[in-house]
Amino acid sequence: MNVAEKVVKVIVEVRLDFSEESDKALRRVFYVAEELLDKYGVWVEIIPEHVWFTDPLEAEVMDLPQIYINGKLRFIGRAPSISDLKSAIMEKVGVQPAKREEAGIVGTKLYDGGGIGDAVLAF
Repeated sequence: MNVAEKVVKVIVEVRLDFSEESDKALRRVFYVAEELLDKYGVWVEIIPEHVWFTDPLEAEVMDLPQIYINGKLRFIGRAPSISDLKSAIMEKVGVQPAKREEAGIVGTKLYDGGGIGDAVLAF
């Protein structure tokens, strides 16, 4: 099997305006693309598209930046974190992202004036 057969391609379209958030989103997409190519052989083709508005209200409605992965809108109105972006691209490739523990249970007893516990809270 040669190198060309191992490379998987993903297309990431980034719709941008000229805000700081759009700049941050584009930089993160480039960072993740480079990392995925080096570590996993995933070729990420990035298509930046700057959207111009004549009406300021139009810009608010558009909610940029928007990030599409293989034609599907995945992130809108914010620059995603590097781990979220990497997970979204790896899902499209077919590699499931590593699961992480997002919730835990902590028990707490509340005492009122040294008496018996009034309540038990779980978070």
